[in-house]
Amino acid sequence: MVARKNSAKNCAGADPLALGFYSTTEVIDPIPLEIEGGIPSWITGALYRGAQATWDVNNFTSEHWFDGFSRQYRFEIENGKVSYRSRNESDEVQDFVRETGFWPGGSFGNDLCKAIFGAFEANFRDASGNKGDNNTNSVSVGYVKNFPGLARNTTNFGPLVSLVVTIDGGNALQQIDPVTLEPIELFIYDGPGFSNPGSAFTSAHPGIGANDEVYNYILDLESKPPIYQIFAIEANGQGRILANITDAPPAYIHSISSTENYARQSLTSSNRGTPDRPTFFYVIDKKKGGIFAKYTAPAFFAFHEINSIRKVGPENPNIGIDLPARFRRFRLQNFLNAHEGDDLVAKIELEIPYDIGNIELPRINDNYHHKPYRYTYGVHVVKRGFFVDSIIKIDIETQTTKLWVPETNHLPSEPVFVPRPGCDDEDDGVLLTLAMDSATSRSNLVVIDAKTMTELGRAKMPIAMGYGFHGVWGRV
Repeated sequence: MVARKNSAKNCAGADPLALGFYSTTEVIDPIPLEIEGGIPSWITGALYRGAQATWDVNNFTSEHWFDGFSRQYRFEIENGKVSYRSRNESDEVQDFVRETGFWPGGSFGNDLCKAIFGAFEANFRDASGNKGDNNTNSVSVGYVKNFPGLARNTTNFGPLVSLVVTIDGGNALQQIDPVTLEPIELFIYDGPGFSNPGSAFTSAHPGIGANDEVYNYILDLESKPPIYQIFAIEANGQGRILANITDAPPAYIHSISSTENYARQSLTSSNRGTPDRPTFFYVIDKKKGGIFAKYTAPAFFAFHEINSIRKVGPENPNIGIDLPARFRRFRLQNFLNAHEGDDLVAKIELEIPYDIGNIELPRINDNYHHKPYRYTYGVHVVKRGFFVDSIIKIDIETQTTKLWVPETNHLPSEPVFVPRPGCDDEDDGVLLTLAMDSATSRSNLVVIDAKTMTELGRAKMPIAMGYGFHGVWGRV
């Protein structure tokens, strides 16, 4: 997808849903938003959304949606009112492109491994503890709340101790102030025994443990053969290698799945020239390290994980892995009794047809992370030819769905679930989604009842917000 030039005010005649690919100005100080309908008074906290400030700098235009110049948004909700602010996170990158006309390094739309000779390199902090730069990279995909080993990074009262933004593919993370959104520092995954971390690839969505531990991988392409190092960042901030995988080809991996005790690495080894290559699942012990088992499945690709659960049983302990696109549950059976060389197959246990259950950017009630659960929510396509046009709720138990489909064409974003305080029901809460309204050519923060999938209210933004990917909720 190619970005469009110029700002939204100069794009008369454009498809309104394309306005999310035009530049807007940042809003440093919070401004109140107009409310339509009602925002439940019990919702108190902040929604963070990653997006793009622009895809265009002078004569340079990014060639892919993922390659915009990053911006963070914060929506504060309290007593039925909503305010928002935004902050650019890549000012020095924009300055560099403005001066040279080149993007400093690889990009998603071109070759992820390509680097432009002579481009500046961001100064990252690693395990040495040296101070890193704060905004010499564009980091804007996922979030990690309360990243291990980081002290409170704001002098203001806010819902989170720390907030870290992740990049897609490369080993780069950016710490930001969770109140002002000010970029604080760039750093990388690193620790004792890490293989070439400065040039390695990693996942935008690590697995998260019960005490905020982080589980991810780095892929060292310079090693022969390539090495996937699965690692943990413990609650004290120390890194630890859990396993090395050397029998799989390089692959693009967007998310890491995990249960309470095990991390799961899935490697899609197929591509356009080799569609018959299988997908591999590796089960890794989070506590002791080591690979428990390796499974194969027919070739497929999934950006995200919905949830993963270990099913405990005396005879056949197994892991269920739920993935989006069309909802599918893979079952990894009897992994505790596996031996090296066993021919293990990841079986599809449940699959909902695409036209009924297509789902992406999936979310659940986070209180059910790694636990048996019933509902998942995500973006959905009803009308042929649309990228996304609705929000879906899937009842996994009954394999039925409910939809939020607005009367006018909207382009909604990942729905973030916010549980009602003190609730007992898994779906007792609301969904928060940023949706571009084609009728007004403006974005809205829409609040949806998660039980009924009916709209409760919306906060109207004065702009068409740049499209992004993910969000995270912090309760005050």
